[in-house]
Amino acid sequence: MRRHGRLTEAGPEGRLSSPSRRTPDPVPPVPDLGPVRTCVGCRSTGPRSALLRVVLERETTGDPVLVVDERRRMPGRGAWLHPDPHCLELAVRRRAFGRALRHAGTLDTEAVSGAVTRHADQQQPQPQHDGAGTTPTPTVDRESGLEADGDPMSTQR
Repeated sequence: MRRHGRLTEAGPEGRLSSPSRRTPDPVPPVPDLGPVRTCVGCRSTGPRSALLRVVLERETTGDPVLVVDERRRMPGRGAWLHPDPHCLELAVRRRAFGRALRHAGTLDTEAVSGAVTRHADQQQPQPQHDGAGTTPTPTVDRESGLEADGDPMSTQR
């Protein structure tokens, strides 16, 4: 009589492995993105470095004003926003800044909108100018007499 079952006869490859503390399954490493924050406008998450931090700051008159924390170091509660005009529009429409910063009442978003437009302008590639300011003239193929921009399949000259 044999004491071994069929799986032991198949060898170690025949057994199904189960995770345990002694022999954990190898898990591929997950890249560390750093701190993750949620945008108050679109409600999607992103790395902290890709979002703007907005805080409430008291003016000399005592009224709270929204301020963009460029260095992300100002004290107090912060709200995070993608530097995208669409996300800003969603946050204003939903009154998300007041909820996120725990402030009742209306808030002026002019400083935030200025920072978003500045950031959007920096991200767009600037067109390259050659300095001449002239428009290119079409070239002519000397053998056929046709313009290079013209239709090469055309029968008319």
